[in-house]
Amino acid sequence: MTEENQRKIGLMAGIALSAGLLPGVTLGGDGLPDRLLTAALTALLFMILTTLVDTTPVFTRPKAPVVLLILGAAGWLQDTLIWLLAAWLFALAGGDLHVNGLAAAALAGLVTRAVLWAALWVLPRKGAEAEAEWVAG
Repeated sequence: MTEENQRKIGLMAGIALSAGLLPGVTLGGDGLPDRLLTAALTALLFMILTTLVDTTPVFTRPKAPVVLLILGAAGWLQDTLIWLLAAWLFALAGGDLHVNGLAAAALAGLVTRAVLWAALWVLPRKGAEAEAEWVAG
């Protein structure tokens, strides 16, 4: 699995988990198809904005704990702001994504970033990139 696919899976799972666990974040309308569509559109918006403002390093498994903390904090801030922006854009378009304030966005950003990093670390890699990382390990 490529790193891009790992990111997509982690992002989608993080968004779904945030909406499912946090009372201040709600996705979709009445049925499951509406919620899945809203989650997919939110993930697409996250992917576009994360590509424009990228806080992840070229190497995905940094060794120094300080670097890991700094990158984690920057990613958390980025995800928090994207949650707020996504809720605002969905409100303008008449969509069904609601984030109740900065605290809910901060928690959703934390959950999203944690799940994304977990996906990058846990999901298997395929190809020369994984072999080079295993050798450098």
